[in-house]
Amino acid sequence: MNFSNAEARRRSGFTLIEILIATTILAGGLIALMGGLGNCAQMMMLSKQYQDAQFVFSLGERRYPIPEQENITEPEEDERLNIDPVTADDMIDDLELDISDKIRNLYRGYTFERHVDEKELDTDEEDDGLYLLRTRITWGKGSDEEQEELVRLIRIRK
Repeated sequence: MNFSNAEARRRSGFTLIEILIATTILAGGLIALMGGLGNCAQMMMLSKQYQDAQFVFSLGERRYPIPEQENITEPEEDERLNIDPVTADDMIDDLELDISDKIRNLYRGYTFERHVDEKELDTDEEDDGLYLLRTRITWGKGSDEEQEELVRLIRIRK
């Protein structure tokens, strides 16, 4: 009987190889999880930047509204459509928005600009009066500079 108790004691628990295999599987899972968390954090940061860009876009559209098409004669020369880069800070001041310095700091480095380009025509097409209205939000500096651009078509009847 002592022999079977000793045998049972020796067989209870895990062997060293079983513990090593379980540890390796656990380590692999943790490494994959950490990689996924890094990607998740990066996506959250990009999402925040694009959300901020949308806010700056809305500031620009509010500060520099697009005139009615009947009131546009020369879109490429119209100062209401062609806006040189302007900072979000300047637009907040121009619109006299009551925004705290803490929130205002979030939008430092963002710029709004808008330009009109005549739509390129193939040689045999008739001019249809369409123009490209490009609105660009830019943020970051140097090699870290990023931008979001919205392109719309406007028709000018001639």
